[in-house]
This record gives sequence, structure tokens and C-alpha cells, in this order.
Amino acid sequence: AWSAGVISWTAVANQESSPGIEQTFQKAKQDYLDKNLHSASEHINKGAAFMKEQVGKASAKSKKALRESADELEQLAGDVKQGLVSSPKRIEDAFARAHLALASNEHVRATKSWSQKKYDQAGEALQSANEHVEKSLSWAGGKIEKGMTDTMTKSNELAAKLKQKGASVSEEAGKTLRDIGSSIEDFKKRISR
Repeated sequence: AWSAGVISWTAVANQESSPGIEQTFQKAKQDYLDKNLHSASEHINKGAAFMKEQVGKASAKSKKALRESADELEQLAGDVKQGLVSSPKRIEDAFARAHLALASNEHVRATKSWSQKKYDQAGEALQSANEHVEKSLSWAGGKIEKGMTDTMTKSNELAAKLKQKGASVSEEAGKTLRDIGSSIEDFKKRISR
């Protein structure tokens, strides 16, 4: 489902950043609500292009979820443009899954950086994973459960420590990285199609 339209969106995807993708998603939803379906479709296609770009950079473990998200967004863009989407819930759920795929990818990157003793990079990737999990939860309209809240708090603290102190937090890092990975997987199961 990698259509020829991808090429025209590649330049757009290169301009997007991980935080920028959230703005693109917000614009798409607002355009959908304003019944500007063509513009909403274009923004969703930008999101699909961004996800495809991430596939090219991702580890083997993350590629599948990112590719599936890109395909889902492409399909959604076409359906929105044709007026086939009757509820913003479908859009919100697709955006939640996209952020979760990005969170999982960042978690893998954090774990790899940590194992290579690149603690600053691990902290940055972990912080990015946390942000994507929070955005995913927000789009899914879900309340954060106590276990997830605790894990997110520990994960945010670890991200800050890794960026500041590096190797001195290595044992704690391993456990927290495993915990956030488990939390991401648990949430992924809850919002799967």
C-alpha cells in the first residue's frame, strides 16, 4: 500500500519532526471537524509520509508497527477525502496508534543507546518515547492507569538522570527501560484494531 503519492509527500515529511507530527495531527482533526476534508486528508498524508520516513531510520524491531501505521494513515487520508469517515474517533484512534508506534521506536532506540553506554542519547530517546506515549493516551481518550502513571514518572525521572549523570544510573536504567517497554506493549494491545 505504498502508493505513488508518497513521493510527492517525501519533501513534506522531511520538514516534519517528531513534535511537529502532533501539530499535523491536530490540524487534520480540526480540518475534519470544520468539514474541510481535502485539507484534513493532506495533513493525514503528511503524517503517513512522516511515518514512512521513520521506517527507513528504524531498527528491524520497530519497522513493522511504523509501516502499519503509515499504511493506516494513508488509507484514512483517502477515506477522509472521499467523505467516508463518519466520526472523529476513527481519526483519533489512528493518531493514537501512530504515536504508540513512534513511542515503541524511541524506546528501542533508548535501550540500544543505553546498552552502547550513550547515556545522553538514551535519555533523549526515552524522553521522546514518554512524550509519544502521553500523546497516544490523549488521542485514545484513555485515562492513565496507576501502573502506567508510576512507570511514566519513573521513566521521565530516568530520562533526566541519564542526560545528567550517565553511567551512574545504569542498574536503575535497565529495570525502568524494561518497565516502560512492557507498559507500551500493554497499551498497544488495548488500542489495537
